[in-house]
Amino acid sequence: MRRAALLSLVVFCCVWGTQSAAGERAAAIASAHPLATAAGRSVLELGGNAFDAAIAVAAALAVVEPYSSGLGGGGFFLLHRASDGRQVMLDARETAPAGARPEHYIDAEGRPIKGATVRGGTAVGIPGLPAGLVHLAQHYGTLPLARALAPAVALARTGFAVDRRYARIAGLRAAFLQAGVNTQHFLDAGKAPPPGYVLRQPELAATLEALGRSGTSGFYEGAVARSLVDTVNAQGGAWQLADLSAYRVVEREPVRFTYRGARVSAAALPSGGGIALAQALGMLERLPLEKIGEPASDHLVVEALRRVFRDRTRYLADPDFVPVPV
Repeated sequence: MRRAALLSLVVFCCVWGTQSAAGERAAAIASAHPLATAAGRSVLELGGNAFDAAIAVAAALAVVEPYSSGLGGGGFFLLHRASDGRQVMLDARETAPAGARPEHYIDAEGRPIKGATVRGGTAVGIPGLPAGLVHLAQHYGTLPLARALAPAVALARTGFAVDRRYARIAGLRAAFLQAGVNTQHFLDAGKAPPPGYVLRQPELAATLEALGRSGTSGFYEGAVARSLVDTVNAQGGAWQLADLSAYRVVEREPVRFTYRGARVSAAALPSGGGIALAQALGMLERLPLEKIGEPASDHLVVEALRRVFRDRTRYLADPDFVPVPV
C-alpha cells in the first residue's frame, strides 16, 4: 500500500492515510479521546484527507478534553505528504504578548514571582492552535475548514457525556474552576460533574463556527479577539489586539536522523522533542539492547534519557531568540 499522508499534533493525535494500487482508501487514527477519533473518521468518510482528519481530531479534543487541549493553546504539526515527499513541521505554538516584561515574572531581588507563569493573565500566551488549523486546511487539506470543524461544533453545542478522567480532573481542579473567570460551565451546579454528565459549550461552538466561516479573522480579530484581550487583561495580563492579529504560523524543517538503518523525521525547535529523541537514540544505537525490558537494558535507556534532559534544560530554547548548538 502507498502512504498518502501522515500528521501528528504534538502527542495528541496521529492520522495515517493509505491507498492501495486499486485506489482503495484506508486509514488509522489515534487520539487521546474516542470522540475525537470518531470526529477524524467522519471527516475521512466525507472524502477528506489525513490533514483534514487531523483538523477534526484537534478541534474535537479542544471540546472533549479541555484539561489537556484547547483553542487557547498551541501545537506542533509534523507532516509527510507522499505525493511529493514533502516533510514539514508547522510551528503553531503560543507566543508571548509584546507587553510581556521580565518584571511580570521576576521580582526586584531577581527571584521568580510565585504563580506568575501558571495563574492569571501573565501566564497566558497568544494562542496558536486556531491559526494552525486554518493554515493546515488552506495549504494541505482538501475540504473547507468549516466541514472539518463541524464534528467539534456539534460536540460543543449538543454536548457530550464526560468520562471518568474528566470527572477526576475536574474534582482535582474544582476550587480553581469555581473561582475562575468563565470556567464555571465546566462544573455541574458548582461541583465536579459525575461521569455521564452532559457538558455543553455553546460559546465554544460559536467560536469554532466563526473560525470555520472567517478563518483566522474569526478568532484573531473582531468580537472573539476583543473578548480574549479584555478577559486576560482583567486578570493581570498585558495583551493588545495587535498581538492577536500579528500571530503567524511558521513552517520549519523537521529534525532528521537515522537509527539502526531507519530514517526518522521529528519535531524541530522550539519543540525539544526531536533533538532529545535524536540524541537519546544516537547514544542507544551503539549499545546492546537485545533484551528489552530487562534491568540492564532499562538502565541504559534511563541513563541516556538522563543526559538528554540535562542538555535539554541547559541548551534548548526558542531559536528565534536564542542560539542553540543543535
